[in-house]
Formats: sequence, C-alpha cells, structure tokens
Amino acid sequence: MSRFTDNGNDTITDTETNLTWIKKDSRQLLGKWIHLEKAMKFADDKNAESFGGFNDWRVPKMEDVKTIFDKTFSQRDFGNNEIHIPAEFEPKGADCTWTDTVNGERAMMFSLVKGRSSWINKFGEGPFAVRLVRGTNTKQPSTP
Repeated sequence: MSRFTDNGNDTITDTETNLTWIKKDSRQLLGKWIHLEKAMKFADDKNAESFGGFNDWRVPKMEDVKTIFDKTFSQRDFGNNEIHIPAEFEPKGADCTWTDTVNGERAMMFSLVKGRSSWINKFGEGPFAVRLVRGTNTKQPSTP
C-alpha cells in the first residue's frame, strides 16, 4: 500500500512525512517554465485562491523534495524521460523542481531524474518548474 494518499482535491498527502503536495507542478498548471521568484509568486497565488482548501502552500525545502524522490518510483516527464516520483502525482510534469535554498543570485534545483541537487541562476526560466508543498516534515532523520 502506498504511503501517498490522493485527497481528491488535486493534492496528495504523504502519510510518512505529513506533507501535502499539489498533484501537478507549475509547468502543468501554468503551461510555461518559471524562475524562482515566479515560483514564489505561484505559491502566493495558490494561497490566495485557497487551492485544495489551504492557504499555506510554499516552495519546498530541499529535505521536503528528497522525500518524494525514490528510484523505485517510475513515471514519465513532459519529455518522456523517466522521473522517480510517486504515481499519485500527475504524469508529464517537469524533471526538476525549485527549492527554497538560495545563495545570492543562485538557488538550489532538485533533479527528479537523478535525485541530485545543483545551483542554478534563480532568474533562469527553463526548463524549470516547482512542486508546491504545505505542512511540516515530521519524518525523523534515521540514525546510524
């Protein structure tokens, strides 16, 4: 049984972390690529419309995004490349997502293909998207 629950309102809840995600990414909902500032505005817009009945959507933290990446998950992105996110997410999304990690003019992007992060110009628009999340990650880090 999947730890991800489709809430029936275009959101998905991860029962392991208690994070709730929007099923579609910004490219799927807006029809275009966006840079980080537009990703933050996208979150503000979803909050203003109370998307899914909530008004606390945000750009995810790096540790949030890492919880939805798993090599055992497999679906196809917009370019038909394999990405590793749960099947409950809408197929044909972007192959990466912005995170809220910023250092000057650069921001951290997370690849849903390789499970790695990289610094990108935060004003770069393509092909970049965001997967919005809400809640606090309650999953405790594992200890050795």
